[in-house]
Amino acid sequence: MNPLAKELNDVLAGSLAAELLSDYGKRMYFPKGIISQSAEAKQKAHTYNATIGIATEKGTAMCIPSVFAEFKGDLSRDDVFPYAPTAGEMALRKIWLEEMIRKNPSMVGKKTSIPAVTGGLTHSISIAASLFLDKGESIIVPDMYWGNYNLVFTEQREAKQVSFPLFADGKLNIDGLAKTIDSIEGAHVAMILNFPNNPTGYTPTISEAKALVAMLVSKADQGKKMLVFTDDAYFGLFFEEDVCRESLFALLCDAHENILAIKGDAATKEEMVWGFRVGFLTYNAKGMTESQYEALVKKTMGAIRGSVSSCSKPAQSILLKGMKSKTYHQEKAAGVAEIEKRYKLMKQVLSTYAGNPYLTPLPFNSGYFMSFVCAGDAEKLRLHLLDTYGVGTISIKNAFLRLAFSSTDMDEIEDLVRIVYKAAQELFA
Repeated sequence: MNPLAKELNDVLAGSLAAELLSDYGKRMYFPKGIISQSAEAKQKAHTYNATIGIATEKGTAMCIPSVFAEFKGDLSRDDVFPYAPTAGEMALRKIWLEEMIRKNPSMVGKKTSIPAVTGGLTHSISIAASLFLDKGESIIVPDMYWGNYNLVFTEQREAKQVSFPLFADGKLNIDGLAKTIDSIEGAHVAMILNFPNNPTGYTPTISEAKALVAMLVSKADQGKKMLVFTDDAYFGLFFEEDVCRESLFALLCDAHENILAIKGDAATKEEMVWGFRVGFLTYNAKGMTESQYEALVKKTMGAIRGSVSSCSKPAQSILLKGMKSKTYHQEKAAGVAEIEKRYKLMKQVLSTYAGNPYLTPLPFNSGYFMSFVCAGDAEKLRLHLLDTYGVGTISIKNAFLRLAFSSTDMDEIEDLVRIVYKAAQELFA
């Protein structure tokens, strides 16, 4: 084992994070090579800096003028062209944490790591899986989940996905999750929970969220040592009064010494910058010290360094400037309000088809999507909609059909729903 990895493991010794690390996680470290030496030089090399491999002139990044001309606003060449730090621009990391606490009051006064910048939420999930899942280990996922989990957990990590029904009697199936936790052999339990959920568009109500946290804490009390990854890709898109508007991560912060919470979120949907590929990873476990969080972030940096090296500098610079804008919160709220209008119209239109025998909407109250339980083959329905009506939808497990109201204009929603029900009757009647 590399001495730097051993050094980080020694810092983490005694923490839940140390116990839950995978073999890869234990071996991971951030090298004291070019990157760290360049970082030192940036602070101290006042005469000349001949470290990092970029081209500069008069201390500023060189560039091709026709490329730089495509960047509008007050971005400098150094905002766009140099490499970003491995864990991301510190100013962005700090403002993201500040916003996270503002949106999640339960985090006030709680100690977490400073979010590390990743190349989007998929990258965040992949890093967390690498650091904490060994080959053959189990990870609990709801039966309704984003298909990319298959590539990350099953194919990349060769872990075993153990699922439970997300809903029971139209409500969040907390008892089903509890029984699934009990079914995992040994004390270590890993799970990923995604709210607002893709593909269903469901977020726990306030009472469900409290019950979910209480159940997880009770399992921790019983000796289960749990890694809970919260996939918060659609965080903030809440459209009903009874929906819990805080992340499950926030509710789990310092909840129990046996719970390691990992928050994966991203600018992707929250800031409507899908192509920027800027995500974040944040850690919390009750009792972890600042030096232990720093050690865990350094292991995360090693995983970033060994995969994408660092994440997009211009994307981080643009995002940071936007988040500092005086009109940022107002403009963001306007975007969320527009999606909420589409959500409410979708709810209204669907209500006129109540009791339809061919398509049954699953509960939804947030996010981008809603899904139907189909009376027949959902894949056949998807193809029928595409080939006959030119309508694109997503089929899941041949049983469910997903519609994205987020990408459907207000004046299209009613007709979209009409066509989907018509096609379902044509196939399933």
